[in-house]
Amino acid sequence: MDYPVGVKAWKIDHFRNAHDNYLQSLSKNASFDLHIANPEWNGLSQLERYNRCTRNLQWVLRTALDNDLNLRAMGSGWSLSKVSVSDEAIINTKRYRHKFLLSEENFASGHLANHRAEDYRFLQCGNTIIDINEHLENESIPPKALPASGGSNGQTIVGGFSTNTHGAAIGFGGLPEMIKGIHVVCGPDRHYYIERESEVVTSRTFHDKIGAVGIRDDALFNAILVSFGSFGIIHGVLVSVEDKYLLQQKLARIPYNQQLEDVIVHGDFSGIAAHLSYPPNDAAHPIYHFELAINPHDFAYGDAGKGAYVRVMHKIPYRNDYPRIDYPSQGYTYGDDVLGLMQTVLDKIEGTFGWLNKQLIPKMVNTLFDTAFERPDAAIGTIGETFRNTVFRGKLFSAAIGLDRRDVPAAIECCLKVNETTKLAGAMAFRFVKGTRATLGITRWDDSCVLELDGVDSRVNHQFFHRLLDRLETLNIKYAIHWGKINKLIDARRLEYMYGSEVIEEWKAQRSRIMDPEVQRLFNNEFMEGCNLHEYVPYLAPVA
Repeated sequence: MDYPVGVKAWKIDHFRNAHDNYLQSLSKNASFDLHIANPEWNGLSQLERYNRCTRNLQWVLRTALDNDLNLRAMGSGWSLSKVSVSDEAIINTKRYRHKFLLSEENFASGHLANHRAEDYRFLQCGNTIIDINEHLENESIPPKALPASGGSNGQTIVGGFSTNTHGAAIGFGGLPEMIKGIHVVCGPDRHYYIERESEVVTSRTFHDKIGAVGIRDDALFNAILVSFGSFGIIHGVLVSVEDKYLLQQKLARIPYNQQLEDVIVHGDFSGIAAHLSYPPNDAAHPIYHFELAINPHDFAYGDAGKGAYVRVMHKIPYRNDYPRIDYPSQGYTYGDDVLGLMQTVLDKIEGTFGWLNKQLIPKMVNTLFDTAFERPDAAIGTIGETFRNTVFRGKLFSAAIGLDRRDVPAAIECCLKVNETTKLAGAMAFRFVKGTRATLGITRWDDSCVLELDGVDSRVNHQFFHRLLDRLETLNIKYAIHWGKINKLIDARRLEYMYGSEVIEEWKAQRSRIMDPEVQRLFNNEFMEGCNLHEYVPYLAPVA
């Protein structure tokens, strides 16, 4: 086969994700490796190289059609589930890292009357969140920052928002909320630039520059926003950014009482003001991030010694003279998430206690929380310094569900009840975040919370998760399972419980709207077939 410049055969027959918790078999030597550092492209502008990349993606789709080859684009392979992986071939897009600062002509008429061009970046799909943070904070003039972040940032921008990476920005939301436009290649002869009709940002001039047909449609944009690689190949995205800022954080263990429940349910921080760095309603230092963690083996209501671990961050103006976060070679800082801590705990107990069993679980989890509190109880840093890359070693368990924040106290009760008979080998974390408009977003309530269960990849944790979901359903508590984490329990019945048939059918119709049936089949996989998201639903109205 003759490959165009920038495309090479990727001679692999399997794919292992970044966290080493699954191995996906592939058709031998059927995958594609994409490059932008090609000598033949040396004289081209960055825009010309980007457009060559688009044509290469279209060539890949034509080749896949000719060979009836199921495929998906893959960046960092950060997801812990197989939601975004192919059964036959993958496209390595991790080198696609162009970044564009757009000039005024690329914006819709009148948009810059109330917005600044410097507050947007058009980013190619292979850019990781870490890479973007480095570019914005240390290379951009003036310095900029992303408005939101997940807890661990090795994932690409597209992989992050399209699985609803959420973080805990209570006033802003997760990664999907900073996406303002999506350039998607969805056939060998078509590619679209999609943005909301209610939030038009770019001009036809911009669409023409990248050779795309522009579509301004809220329903389509909301559907593709969380679509885990199934709407075609998302090549580039327009991201909103803002002036560089600092996050000042404080970590404390406090009693779980009515004052803390007022924070959880109503966002009223007045009862825990003594544990904050600034007053709750300080407009110059607003509360940006709120999360709490509970050790189910060492918890009692109203007891500070057995309370919740609360972490609050205030967003403050940037200054250069702040004390930098120390990143020791051993030990942990605010940016480390539970999975990274869990790996170290496993290292510590492996030679001391022997392998995992029911009696050892509480001791292991208690060690986890002791390790967590070896970290400083206060720190300050940029968003890129605060949320960094966790290096995982070995198979870990991480599952999560979105909830209405009003249901969190009941969800905690459910967790503790299940833990009485099925000991959780890990931690319960609750991250509070503003909701998303994405059709299949997991943060689908105006004020959402994501309950995360992080621990070892053991049978007991899978049993705990299953029994927790069953108990929530018994109590008619709605939830939405995280697409990018352990999600084997999603099937057609559970998906309908999560979203309802009308929402699901709308998402499927929007997917079929921009892809012909034969192209859509290329992007189906075992996961989608298992929950009936693969079906083609004819869309009667014109595409654009």
